[in-house]
Amino acid sequence: MKLLKFVLKILFKLLFILIVLQLIRGGIARVRIHELQSWHRPSEIKELEYDDYADVASYLKDEKIYLEKLYNEVEVDENSVYNRYVRNSVSSPFLPNGENINRSFEMIPEEIKGGVLLIHGLTDTPFSMRDVGQIFYEKGYYVFAIRFPYHGTHPGEMLKLNWKDFVEATNFGAKMVKQKLKTIDNPKFYMVGYSTGASATLQYITHEIKINKELPKPDGIFWLSPAMGVTPAAKYGFLDIWLSKIPGFEKFAWLDNYPEYDPAKYNSFPKNAGIQVYNIIKKARRNLEKLSAEERESLPPIYTYTSIEDATVDTSELVNVLRDLKNEDGELVIFDANRKYNEFYKPEIKDVDLAYAIENAKLDSEIVVITNYDHQRTDTVSVNRYKNKEWSIDKNWENKLKWSESSFSLAHVSLPIALDNPLYGKGTAIGTLNIKGENGLVYLSPSMMIRLRYNIFFEYIRENIKNKI
Repeated sequence: MKLLKFVLKILFKLLFILIVLQLIRGGIARVRIHELQSWHRPSEIKELEYDDYADVASYLKDEKIYLEKLYNEVEVDENSVYNRYVRNSVSSPFLPNGENINRSFEMIPEEIKGGVLLIHGLTDTPFSMRDVGQIFYEKGYYVFAIRFPYHGTHPGEMLKLNWKDFVEATNFGAKMVKQKLKTIDNPKFYMVGYSTGASATLQYITHEIKINKELPKPDGIFWLSPAMGVTPAAKYGFLDIWLSKIPGFEKFAWLDNYPEYDPAKYNSFPKNAGIQVYNIIKKARRNLEKLSAEERESLPPIYTYTSIEDATVDTSELVNVLRDLKNEDGELVIFDANRKYNEFYKPEIKDVDLAYAIENAKLDSEIVVITNYDHQRTDTVSVNRYKNKEWSIDKNWENKLKWSESSFSLAHVSLPIALDNPLYGKGTAIGTLNIKGENGLVYLSPSMMIRLRYNIFFEYIRENIKNKI
């Protein structure tokens, strides 16, 4: 009895300390996080229900109306130049013809020989998948890019996000592509997942197609900056969400609150978003662990593109997932940092032995490393292949790829974006946002200024995908 009382006393003390710490953290957030705006509140308008739609055309029609309603709800009537909720600003998501770039979209070639489903990332929109979609379209593939629920509207909607929304969007998109290919003889079906979109495809092939035989099995999957691991702290975010429901602590629901100057991606980040990505990764990886050896062998090949350093996801977990997948017919492409700037890097990047790390990854698939590691004084990179314990240099890319003068690495957000992308490409207002002034004047994070928004080596991805399909 005394022992029980002692244990309860300790537990109550720990609970008290936890509550105090949460209140302190919540108080700090009230000061640190900037004032919430109308676009940081969830809407009363309900998202579209996929069960209501039997074809893409009707879905796109209603989605256009839905996005317009959500935009009107938070639209600001002012002269701001960089605010996506000012319709005539440079940050507005509306094109001159009235089209909203945040919409789901399809590309339909004259002669369809296959189909591809494009799945974007967290806080992102289908716009980020347009350059990749163009690759498939030019090869005769029907392209459908689905918008995740609560994306492409305003960040407050992300407070309603659930991990199942990623799954339902992916399943609906796959059904729509399958429907489009029903009159095609032996069509190929591919899936492309960017960041959280990759997590959704892992859930799809390890669980969804097992329980729903109507879903099409992909012939291959492409991953760009795949989210296979995020900070473990995300699973405790629900504690912050609870506190944020108390009046005066609403800001505690947000990790970041920045100006919304990007037309196709939220800059503000609610903690619930991180929680839900953590959840779908956990579900998908548990499903993968349950697969038998035969089931793993029947999985489609996965072709992965990632940067050696990724501030958004845990790349070491990606290697663990690929190892579990076996994926003998797949490929992992790693874009190394620009070794010309080696002295500026953290020790874990500066001192890495690339060859040793690759050889000890113990992956069954081929590994490609795009790097100037062995010739650091030049911006020119080589394409190095590792397969069956042997290294080789791809002569087809000799002297064809090089770093731009001021870039030291790719970034999580840059991989699916071509240099000539009209929003994020080289020379665009957002793609090369590089304003300078005095410290402390603006409340944009310095990392937002330095982060590369386009892929210097997108041409390699373009040709690599074409060869695979």
